Amino acid sequence: MRSLKVLAVLMGAVMGVVTGLAASVSQGSTAIFTVPTLIRLTVDTATINFGSLTMDDYDLGYKELLGAQIVTVWSNRDWTLTVAANSATWTGPWAKPASDLELKVASVSKPGRVTSYASAYFGLATTAQDVAVGIPGGNIAFTMDFRVLLDWDNDVAGDYSLGFTYTLTAP
Repeated sequence: MRSLKVLAVLMGAVMGVVTGLAASVSQGSTAIFTVPTLIRLTVDTATINFGSLTMDDYDLGYKELLGAQIVTVWSNRDWTLTVAANSATWTGPWAKPASDLELKVASVSKPGRVTSYASAYFGLATTAQDVAVGIPGGNIAFTMDFRVLLDWDNDVAGDYSLGFTYTLTAP
């Protein structure tokens, strides 16, 4: 009888072990990553060439180039696109002011990603001026119009150039 009790206890212990094998244990896991601020800015052409000016251009007081450049923005944060002249005056026979180069945004490819943009011409300055402000998005293209102001009294014959720089920031 004592052997049967011992056998019963051993069987119970074995059954407990076998029952324990049928139980399950769970452990949760987490996937993580970090998204840094990512921005990209491209221009389709670096030179805005007004060519040779005519008497009609002088009589009109400016020469305009519509759709002369496409500026494209990618940003995974709110962003601001600015532009500034690289110098206060054009290089050339006289110190033509940078503000004689005007630009504006003619169209936007994704207006839902843009909260404001410069739809009216403004003259360049050496301090940054807003071209557009927007929310996260990619491939947001701005078609830019340009105008150079002309004056019979000041714009003497010769070659002129003015560098300017776009800057994209995601504060």
